[in-house]
Amino acid sequence: MRVAALLTALALGALAALPVAAATAGTEVRGVALVLSGGGARGVAHLGVLKVLEELRVPVDCVVGTSMGAIVGGAYASGLSVEEMERRVREADWDEMFLNTLPRDRQPFREKLDAAGNRSAITMGYGPEGFLLPLSAIAGQQLDRFLTGLAGDAESRSSFDTLALPFRAIATDLESGAMVVMNGGPLWRAMRASMAVPGVFLPIEHDGRLLVDGGLVMNLPVDVGRELCGEHVIAVNLGTPPLSRERLTTATDIVLQAINLALEQNVQQQLGRLGAGDALVEVELGDISSRDFGRVLETIPLGERAARAAADQLARFAVDADSYARWQAQRQTRLRRPAPIITAVEVEGLRYVPEHGVLAGLRQRTGVALDSRRLENDLERLYAGGDFERLRYRVERDGAYGRLKVEAVEKSWGPNYLRFGGGFAADFEGDGAVGLYAGLSRRWINPWDGRLNLDLHLGTSNRLRGELYQPLGLRSSWFVAPVLQVGSRTVPVYQDGRKLADFRVREGTAGVDLGYELGEWGELRLGWHRGREKGEVVSGADVYPRQRTEHGKLRLAAVIDRLDSPFFPRRGYSASVLGEWHDARFGSDLDYRYAAFDAIWAASSGPHSVLVNFLLAGSPDRELPAAGRYTLGGLFRLSGYRYGELAADQVALGSLSYYRRINTLPEMIGRGVYLGGTVEWAALRNYALDRPSPGNRSSLALFLGADTVLGPLYLGVAYASRVGEPRYYLLFGQPY
Repeated sequence: MRVAALLTALALGALAALPVAAATAGTEVRGVALVLSGGGARGVAHLGVLKVLEELRVPVDCVVGTSMGAIVGGAYASGLSVEEMERRVREADWDEMFLNTLPRDRQPFREKLDAAGNRSAITMGYGPEGFLLPLSAIAGQQLDRFLTGLAGDAESRSSFDTLALPFRAIATDLESGAMVVMNGGPLWRAMRASMAVPGVFLPIEHDGRLLVDGGLVMNLPVDVGRELCGEHVIAVNLGTPPLSRERLTTATDIVLQAINLALEQNVQQQLGRLGAGDALVEVELGDISSRDFGRVLETIPLGERAARAAADQLARFAVDADSYARWQAQRQTRLRRPAPIITAVEVEGLRYVPEHGVLAGLRQRTGVALDSRRLENDLERLYAGGDFERLRYRVERDGAYGRLKVEAVEKSWGPNYLRFGGGFAADFEGDGAVGLYAGLSRRWINPWDGRLNLDLHLGTSNRLRGELYQPLGLRSSWFVAPVLQVGSRTVPVYQDGRKLADFRVREGTAGVDLGYELGEWGELRLGWHRGREKGEVVSGADVYPRQRTEHGKLRLAAVIDRLDSPFFPRRGYSASVLGEWHDARFGSDLDYRYAAFDAIWAASSGPHSVLVNFLLAGSPDRELPAAGRYTLGGLFRLSGYRYGELAADQVALGSLSYYRRINTLPEMIGRGVYLGGTVEWAALRNYALDRPSPGNRSSLALFLGADTVLGPLYLGVAYASRVGEPRYYLLFGQPY
């Protein structure tokens, strides 16, 4: 069987090489190399050039490319049609492709929870070397998956000469600065290494070398193309014009500007190597920069225009219709072999994640054919867990069999993660809140991926919380979570809109939860918590006596979060349910129940978004302890009232918000700027005789908001008819 498989593979390899010879059948000019320059987003213009080459019936014998030229050239050399390449470019979500995380609705719930509380605005690592930061701005996991689709498979090739057209990709050795001509391995990896701009994309390790963008050494590889297959070269140069001073607004812009200035020099050197028997297509792309991936579709017609302007040069390489049809048919006959039978699954590159931690998340088994689609989905789930910068794979084939090798690049700043966040809120009348957050997470403290989380919150409320999150088995959805917490909070006491006092509550609790994680959807928890609480008035009138209370409760919590953004969602929904039963049987001095339900729904059309929020909270037993009543007031919580001005035993709150995206922020600062408004209505009820019910209240607010990398920023004005005067707000991050 192995002998037969080997003979089959040799035969297929020979067939794969036929297009090289067929490319020149019936032609007067032999040996034509297509050389495609780099250019980032500008490089999609190569598709327009390829369209015109096909219209003119110009076959080529090999392809060489750098950066985006390597991506387009590699796909073309592997047999992908120009029409299919353009379709994939049109369907690609370029914003998602250059994110370091998956879209929020596919992220693990615990990551969403931290983001919604603005507890991960700044993240870094800590180890023996001190504080650790990421090696690049973009890890490129989603880009790698896109490139695998263009390449056709993840198989490692001994030579790119076995593609439909011989191919080479240019990269730079980051350690020595030497040019590296990639002529084998997985095709997607060669594409990826060739465009790994230093500081922007994560470098790629290949054959013991750390590779980055080939444009640093040869952005238009004329010499390599001539050496590979041709007396003649068709060179497509996109140019790399420097950005204007007005566009140099971020550190990334400055890095790319320096790179562009350097690589333009090696381009001019290679242009000087072109002779009378070669052709040059110069594409003018105006103000489209290498980072303007939102404008890639604009580049295709510009590539077509440039190729038609050079039609006289290109026409000398044209062939008759029959010869070209044979060449094209053979070029597009991509080498399709049955999926290999996997004989072994190996994981490379691990430092702190145990190998079984990766293998347990893969459904691919030995002795069966590779299921690449299922494997991609498994790798995406593992990547979403937060341990890896990149997680890809390759297949080393031996006839009908193959070894699956998972290339795992763990986060260079793990497994100890420091997180910082918080925020502040002010109403310009002396009221508000401030909170600074710092957290430490330690991953993989045992073989079942136990995690220790320490959270410190300082400000209007102070809290130190420690939790051991322990799955009940490797990759198990069930978990236990022992929790310890100490802290204090200040509860304002108002009467008829006038602040009477500040009541401070100090508490310490211990408990344990049994839970079930719903993947990226949410989680369920049921636990017993026991603690002690002390309360006293720290300023103002002596409205409440000093208190000392023992607490014991059963606590049920359920959360679902499918919003695409925690602060300015455009689609999705979320809901949370909380139930507490305080009883002497659980160690409590008080006997009451508490429940809360909070739901959000968001939808959008174009730049317009609508958000609906509904909240129910309070005690079905009606009366709550003084410090346990639900409070409202502040921006988006009956905005026309001061922070904590309204308190009740039972609360029903509904709001309708509209906001429109009016601008974008530089990516180093944030995402969007929004203008919007909200309408809020609430019913509040008290049942103790000494607590008058606030009754029904309503409020209107207008706001200007920005979704920044450090958290949401709002500047707002609100009005409530019962108050009779506007209130102004500034809110940044999440201070609570």
